[in-house]
Formats: sequence, C-alpha cells, structure tokens
Amino acid sequence: MGYTANIFIDLLLACIFLLGIQVLRLAAKARQQQRALDGLGEALKRSCEDAKQQKSRLAERSDLDHAKDEFISTVSHELRTPLTSIRGALGLLSSGLLGDVEARSQNLLRIASTNTERLIRLINDILDLERMESGQSPVNLRRCSLYDLAREAVEMMSALADAAQIHMELNSCAEHDSVYFDADPDRMLQVLTNLLSNAIKFSPAGSTVSVQIDANADALSLKVIDRGRGVPVDKLESIFDRFQQVESSDASKKGGTGLGLAICRSIIQQHGGIIWAQPNESWAQPDQNEAQTTSGTTFCVQFSRNTRAGETASTQEIAPPVERGEGLILVCDDDPGIRTIVCEQLRQHGYDVIEADSGEKVIALANSQVMRNAQSAAILLDHYLPGLSGWETLRRLKSSPATAAIPVVIFSVSSPTERPLLVSEAQGWVQKPYNESLLLAELARVLKIKAGTVKDPQHNLRTSRLKG
Repeated sequence: MGYTANIFIDLLLACIFLLGIQVLRLAAKARQQQRALDGLGEALKRSCEDAKQQKSRLAERSDLDHAKDEFISTVSHELRTPLTSIRGALGLLSSGLLGDVEARSQNLLRIASTNTERLIRLINDILDLERMESGQSPVNLRRCSLYDLAREAVEMMSALADAAQIHMELNSCAEHDSVYFDADPDRMLQVLTNLLSNAIKFSPAGSTVSVQIDANADALSLKVIDRGRGVPVDKLESIFDRFQQVESSDASKKGGTGLGLAICRSIIQQHGGIIWAQPNESWAQPDQNEAQTTSGTTFCVQFSRNTRAGETASTQEIAPPVERGEGLILVCDDDPGIRTIVCEQLRQHGYDVIEADSGEKVIALANSQVMRNAQSAAILLDHYLPGLSGWETLRRLKSSPATAAIPVVIFSVSSPTERPLLVSEAQGWVQKPYNESLLLAELARVLKIKAGTVKDPQHNLRTSRLKG
C-alpha cells in the first residue's frame, strides 16, 4: 500500500512538473506574442504618423502647385499686357506710318523689336512648358498625315531657310496611306517647326536640311537631319533639358530660349512617343590625324500608330493674307496703352474704330445706333475686364437678339484651350502678345463669315496658331 502511494505521489509530482513547464512555455509564448503585439502597435502608430506626414506633405505640395499656377497666370497677364503695347508701338514706329525714322534710330528700333520678340518667345515657351507638364494643356487628337504635317512645316520655314541660304528637302520611304496617325496637328507642327528652326540656325550656308519619314507595322518615325557643327556626344541627352544649349554663347549668337527641345519632348511624350538626338556619320578632314569630326545631327521622333486604311485627314486652313479692312471695330481693353496701339493699327488698315474700357460700355455701344448703322461690324473683346468680366459681357451680347449677330473676337493673354466656354461662344480668338497680321486676318475672316462671303469650316472658331 505504501509502495503504491509513493508511485502515485511521484506521478503526481511529475505531472505537476510537466504542467509547470507547459505553463512556463505558455507564459513565454504569451510574452513573445505581447511583444509582437506591442511591436505591431508601434509600427501601426509609426505608420499612422507617416500617413499624417505624407498627407501633410501632399497638402503642402498641392498648395505649392496651386500657388505656382497662380504665379504663372499672374506672370502671364502682367508681362504679356505691357509687352503687347511695347511690340505694337515699336511696330508702328518701325513701319514709318507715323513719319520717317532716321537710320540710327531705325537701328535702335530694330534692336528693341528683336529683343522684345525674344522676350515674348521666352514667356510663351515657359508658359507652354508649365501647362504641358502640369496637365493643363491636353492634346486634341484627330486623324493626321505625318507627311502633310511635315510638308506644311517645311513650307512655313521656307522663308527662314531661304534667308540663311539653306536648302530643305522632304523624303518619305513609306506609302502615303501608311503615314496616318492620331495626333494633335498644332502640337505636332510646333515640334516640327522647332526642329527645323534648330537645324536651319546651326547649318552652314549652302547646306541641306533633310526631313525623312518612314513607317512599319508598329511605328511611325521622322528624322530631321542637318549638316551643321553637330552636338557633342555628352550633350545629346542634356539638350532636351530646360535652358540647355550646346554652347553658352548660343543664346546671344543664334537666338532662342533654350526651351524648344524641352517643349518638343513634352509634346512627343504626350503622344506616347519618344524623341532623341544622334550624331550623323563621322568624317575626317584630309591631312589631319585628329579624331573624326561629326558632320551634323539627326533628331529622331518615333511613336506607335494605329493606321486605319482609307481614312484621310482634313487639310488645315491657312491664315488668309492680310487685306485692307472695311468696317467698324469696337475695341475693348482696360489698358489704354494697348487700346491706343490696336486702334491706330486698325485705322492704318482702313477700319473705323470706337473704344471701350469696360464690359458695360461694350454692351451700351453694341446697342447704339452707330453699331446698328454700320454695314459690317465686329467686337474685339478683352477677356480680363474690371467690373463686368469679358465672359459675362460675351454672354450678354449673345443672349440679346439685338447684338447676338455681331461677331466677337476674344483678345486675351489666355489661350483658347484654357477657356473652352469662351471658345464656344466667340467667333475668333487672338492671344496677346499678338501678331498684327494675324489680328487683321482674324478680324477680316469673321467679318467675311458674317457677310456670307466665306464659310467657316470649323463652326465658330479657328484656333490654329493665333499666338503672336
């Protein structure tokens, strides 16, 4: 009996011992789990803090982007407005319409005009690039022929090439029906004219600039080939960055803003394509032991396309030549300097002119007997006006039976793509700083449409290249 009791006690102690070990193991495991939970809690806390910081940074970035957009808009208006007056005044003085100018003064006017145009190009390029990179300048795709676009670009640059004694040629290795693709024609023309302008500027007199087009089942490609000094291999990529030029003196010697190629790359990327530069085949000058010299540069553009057999692109309308005007133009701008310049230019080309500095005056004059008695009349309307805005003025003009038929040409620092509501209501658009010839051509166009002597193929507004 005592032996059995001892065995029972030993078994009980063994069970207690094993149970204790199990309890200790469970306790250790519980502690590990607690530590893991504590770690997860800390990680979750840090994650929440990181999320809050990220949200704060995103909010700050959004505020900065908004501030940048506001700054760009302000700079656009505040710089373009005085530049419009400066360009117009210099143009009037240089033309001799206000009196003969002696040779020395004429040279000073030429220098001022050249640098004004350079500043305008710089502002326009900066704003274009900012809008594209911020997504505020969407592409308007339609079916186009790359060959037709290239031919138009060559024709547009022919005067510049002739002045530089450069021959241009356009060659296509592809069938005509195979070079159709979806693109924004105005943007693609901007790319092509930029590339051709670069090639012409850096090519020696008597040389040839070639445009070559090719296509296969997957891609469409274009090359612009010059025989100039060439781009060093270490700068073939950096020239597509902002304000980058091959040599620091190029800006003063050759002109340009250093933004043209950056804009080209942004436009091509918007189309899902790529652009790059490569040296032409090298050659060595006779009797020289030096390394081979690069003979010019080839700029290559390539993008995928989806050709639909038999589909053709409509021919783009070219701005009509400037003719002597006839009719009454109501010029509305809150800047008296701009009004003075514009009105003088219009009078010099045969128009009768009346002025207004506010939307309220435009409404009153549009309903006056003077406008009603005019055989042909149009309104040149600034978009940014104190009091009654240009948008509201336009809306009231078009909603009144007495004034709805008067064609309105918007005169604004904004581009048509930024104000789609205005585009749908207006009959024309001229962007400041403006080109005098384009302003006159646009006014003549809307007056002819109203008179029924020509048709408007694009409903209300032809927006192609009205930027000065």
